[in-house]
Amino acid sequence: MATWVKICGVTRIEDARAALDSGADAIGINFWPASKRYCEPSRARDIVAGLSPGALVYGVFLGASRDEIAAIVRDVGLTGVQLHGGEPAGEGEGWDIPVIRAVAATTRDAVAAALEMRARREPASGEIQTPRPGRIGTCPRILVDNAAGGGSGVAVDAALLDGIDLGEAILAGGLTPHNVAASVARFRPFGVDTAGGVESAPGIKDARKIEAFVREARATKRPH
Repeated sequence: MATWVKICGVTRIEDARAALDSGADAIGINFWPASKRYCEPSRARDIVAGLSPGALVYGVFLGASRDEIAAIVRDVGLTGVQLHGGEPAGEGEGWDIPVIRAVAATTRDAVAAALEMRARREPASGEIQTPRPGRIGTCPRILVDNAAGGGSGVAVDAALLDGIDLGEAILAGGLTPHNVAASVARFRPFGVDTAGGVESAPGIKDARKIEAFVREARATKRPH
């Protein structure tokens, strides 16, 4: 099974198209104003409008209220939500679009507890959280990031994750075209996520790096 790939921190339409054309499953647009990859909603709306229908575009939020997130989802036309501010698990539920909830890998127990909670609430689907007919908001997909926070370019302590089943999780933190294949081979995650690892400058993607990242991420097949 091919590794699911998301290219995050997109700020330009040409980068969004490069990611999707290279075979990425999704892109992420950052709506946290303090981020060096922050994208104003008006510009994000233009990016989404310039993509093919059905493109999976996550809005990345940190500390925003549910009402604020819902308003941007409607205004921009987002098709996914990523909560990256340590929000409680319940905040990721009740949405009618796919949700990712980031968990900082501060300790081994923190990662294991988040994954165990999801396993109890949502049977493994093999797909990126697609709401079932008649049910709004299934349990969010867990994204395991480094303790320094998203966008830092710092890798998760690999020893901390050894032995933890990441088969239903997304791995992030310091991933680049040079190390993603090894990370996938070691941890067998459901998916991988990168922002700075495919950039020439913060918020400016490099199409060649994107293409290499997607290729290398899928060099090792996941178990079915």
